[in-house]
Amino acid sequence: MKKVLVFVLLIAGCGTAKSPESALPPTLDAKVLGQYDLVLTSTNGHATTNIYTNFTQNGTTFTGGADTLVCPSNDLSLCFGNDLPVISVIPSGTVNGMNVTITIIFPNMVGADTVSMVGKAAGSDLAGTYADTRGDAGTWTGIAASSLGASYSGTFHSTTNPLPSDPTIALTLAQDSGFHLTGTATITNSPCINSLTFSGQAIGEAFSLTDAVSKAVITAVPTGGGFNFSYNFDSTAPNCAGDSGHGFVTTNQSPWDY
Repeated sequence: MKKVLVFVLLIAGCGTAKSPESALPPTLDAKVLGQYDLVLTSTNGHATTNIYTNFTQNGTTFTGGADTLVCPSNDLSLCFGNDLPVISVIPSGTVNGMNVTITIIFPNMVGADTVSMVGKAAGSDLAGTYADTRGDAGTWTGIAASSLGASYSGTFHSTTNPLPSDPTIALTLAQDSGFHLTGTATITNSPCINSLTFSGQAIGEAFSLTDAVSKAVITAVPTGGGFNFSYNFDSTAPNCAGDSGHGFVTTNQSPWDY
């Protein structure tokens, strides 16, 4: 009688046992969301290419914004994008677990160049290899950028109306959850302008600002612990009409920022 009872209990236990496979948690897909800086490093001797964008993700697909900025050699004079509808560069991608693919089409004087990137996510960081339709190939990385809400200071130099001493600029920006920027700038030693009031957009860690009243535009990219920027006043601007140039600012940090 005891042998029969033990046999029945063993059968009942087998019915409730789970296989090791069924006990494993489901595989989670990578999150590629928010401000990103992508850097493509050629293994064929070409210069690096920096891509600044803001990704939105829906399930296993993600897309960059229409204001995506592409900068060969991270050179502001070579940047394109961020000026829809003239040139719109929109990266798109998919995730499958930690595997990531991204495609972006660069406009080119002799035809479009399609860049295909494959890689993996490690937390918010991305890395992999790429190849394009113009014969280039190499490695790439993607780093999530932080909010640009901060104060910055530096100098700028006019290329159209050079001055003996470069003016200084003190810039304060605030950023909302939609990557929109607002801010003000105080300028000293300029003969034509002493303040600006901006609206604009964070684009990855790059940014674009416009003062609609002063008809001034600033575009900046991160480099060397700060930001290189270019500026331009429209030819019909009430002050500094037609002036343009470049500058450099760094983030103002307090002792409590460390």
